[in-house]
Amino acid sequence: MKVIYLISLFYLLSSLSYGTYLWSQKRRISRVGVYFAIAGVLIHTSLLIVFLIRGDTLAGSMSRSLFIFSWLIALVFLVSQLKFKTPVLGAFVLPVAFLGTFPYLIIPNGMITQDPTLANPWILTHILSIFLGEAFFAISFLTGAIYIFQENQLKSKKIGNHLKKFPSLTTLDKINHLSLLLGFPLLTISLVIGFMLAREIWSEVWTWGAKETWSTVTWLLYAFLINGRLSLGWKGRKAALGAVIGFCIVVITFVVGYISPGQHKFE
Repeated sequence: MKVIYLISLFYLLSSLSYGTYLWSQKRRISRVGVYFAIAGVLIHTSLLIVFLIRGDTLAGSMSRSLFIFSWLIALVFLVSQLKFKTPVLGAFVLPVAFLGTFPYLIIPNGMITQDPTLANPWILTHILSIFLGEAFFAISFLTGAIYIFQENQLKSKKIGNHLKKFPSLTTLDKINHLSLLLGFPLLTISLVIGFMLAREIWSEVWTWGAKETWSTVTWLLYAFLINGRLSLGWKGRKAALGAVIGFCIVVITFVVGYISPGQHKFE
């Protein structure tokens, strides 16, 4: 069995375990989900290290980008559990990690590309920082969506057994807030490195490509959300809705980057 199949299998088993926990009363099922997720992340990390040692590049196609993103979002989730201990989020995060490995599973074309610019170590830093930032934004999106759903359920007094396992609205808001605070600096660093790389590779900082434009729109939106959080005291439903809208823009930026990449073909 190829290692990629094993990684996908562990993420799938973790997703099923967390999903079962969401609809059952057995806490130990969530522990099984943690073990599968840890196994998947460890093997995933080891495989990426092998790629780096071998000299392969970690960019150049959507399947590779999603493969890296699935690793980072699973890793961010596991680290977040050390502080917040909200296993119910695994029912939403691990399926994303599993689906992120799926394109690479279907099209196992390896991590090799002929584009020499992708060997630049700054490009790897650029890619990892933006995907790590987006992993945090994905967590803020999920917690924001759960916040809105849970608040609506509480207002309508529809409180099922599964809802009792959800984190409190206060905890969801804290996770949302922390995810934004961690994700935004990473997005900023990635954009700064991107401008530097553009100047080095294309001899110009800005090309007005779709990828660059939408990335800037994304940065401005999250800057607005951070300002609302820190300066205007936004929290609760308003902040949750902002996180949901923000990640929708992230997805649009990601898709546009492959539909109309222009000169930008790094991820």
